[in-house]
Amino acid sequence: MNRIKYLIDRFIFRIKQKDSFFNIFKLITKNIFYSSNKIDLDQLQIDKNFISLEDLCLKFGADKGYYDSKKTFWNYYKNLETRSKFKNYLDWINRKDPKNYDYELGLNYAPLYEKYFYELRNKEIKILEIGVAAGHSLACWYFYFPKAQIWGIDVKEKSYVQYKGKRMSYHIIDCLDDDSAENFAKKFGDFDIIIDDSIHDHPAFETNMKNFYPYLKSGGYYCLEDFRNSDRKLEGIRKYNQSKGNKLWKYNITMAEMFDFMKNKKYFEQEIFKKKDLKYIFDNTESINVHYQEHPTSSLGVMKKK
Repeated sequence: MNRIKYLIDRFIFRIKQKDSFFNIFKLITKNIFYSSNKIDLDQLQIDKNFISLEDLCLKFGADKGYYDSKKTFWNYYKNLETRSKFKNYLDWINRKDPKNYDYELGLNYAPLYEKYFYELRNKEIKILEIGVAAGHSLACWYFYFPKAQIWGIDVKEKSYVQYKGKRMSYHIIDCLDDDSAENFAKKFGDFDIIIDDSIHDHPAFETNMKNFYPYLKSGGYYCLEDFRNSDRKLEGIRKYNQSKGNKLWKYNITMAEMFDFMKNKKYFEQEIFKKKDLKYIFDNTESINVHYQEHPTSSLGVMKKK
């Protein structure tokens, strides 16, 4: 039922975009037979040992790089004059001279991730990404970590993810449902890297950390992306309420402030984190670093586990 709803939604979206019925039919057919139409990462010819994470982000269109190249593809695809040049996303991935295009600014996490993950690159590790959209960053991790087992979770139907690979698996999980998250983590856990790129707002930040951080290995990295906008919104609401003498009853602490409290092992009252959750983080965290890049929403918190 969810898959049918997804296809109907995509059909309506394409109609609004004034796409041709032929292309809409191709889209529906592709999604019905999604497994055979996914891009097979094991069939792509990419130098797995020497290509940088930045190059992979540019190639696959993950906005974790300095540029967000997938938006350029869609501009080409929507333009009837240039659509024949890139008939599908696989054509785009295999384009010559990837740097010879105009791109929007990306979040630029790649150099930060390379700094933290360099020593893990050629090890047999386990990676979990929470929130994968179409899977472009999963493809990047697949080649950056040539020996890694990679899991992606999201609420979207499997047909939405454009990639498949022998070392990669995708699971439909509602990360805000504690039981679903715990069942998944217990079954596949003991991850070396966990990246939260899911719902960029409260309560997802806290819920994911509470549920998944215990399933991170000693020496592993937990990374939270894109909390800057949510922090700014919360700061604005809090400032208004304070000016009126009102109190925020629910989410009243920014993520940046929480990272600072955790780094200094200072307890705080918050909707999701209970004292036992904070104690676990305090007792099991070696370091916490927060980074901001040029993009106005770019924000990355990196926690290394003891």
